[in-house]
Amino acid sequence: MIAKQKLPWLLFWLIIIGLSLYFYVMTFYSYSIGEIPANFKYSFWESKIWFIGHIAGASASLLLGPMQFWKGFRNKYLSYHRLAGKIFIIGSLIAAVCAFRLNLMYECKPCRYSLGILSVIWLFTTAAAWWAVKNKNIKTHRQMMVRSYTAALAFVFIRVFSLLGYQNVFPFLDSTLEQRTTAEWLCWVLPFIAIEFYMTWWPSLAIKISILKK
Repeated sequence: MIAKQKLPWLLFWLIIIGLSLYFYVMTFYSYSIGEIPANFKYSFWESKIWFIGHIAGASASLLLGPMQFWKGFRNKYLSYHRLAGKIFIIGSLIAAVCAFRLNLMYECKPCRYSLGILSVIWLFTTAAAWWAVKNKNIKTHRQMMVRSYTAALAFVFIRVFSLLGYQNVFPFLDSTLEQRTTAEWLCWVLPFIAIEFYMTWWPSLAIKISILKK
């Protein structure tokens, strides 16, 4: 029997895993029928190697992420957690670097600013997670891993938006370019605001409130 306080988290993870699976099925289907962006079809070293690296690295992040944040599983299988964590970090670093390179040839030029910043944040938070655990700073390590995973999920959200159709989500915006650029920003800015509120803003506010009540 699942405790009532755990139901929201169960629902949250079911949604995240469901979106990730939808992303994989629809993305690989679209790629199988040749719907790869034209500017990612250049020579192997110019674009394909970066495209493959991004997909492979991001897969490590998305597939291993949910298990890494499951406290009961993590504590019971610590050796697996450490191995999976190394794969997660290596995959995320590769995916972030490749995403930045691909961003420079992205056909949606206004979107490059958003995706470029997201790629840098993904790279930094992943490297920071590694640095923190090497220095035995477990709290910072966990928070940075959450941020790294959120950056990986942002690419899923962006892809889901494109599959749903930008015009269906933002019918009040005049052009497809405006709709797409807005989606590119919202898909990572809003999730990061949410996790920062949960991990830092709310705990800090709760501590201050408790002090004021004394």
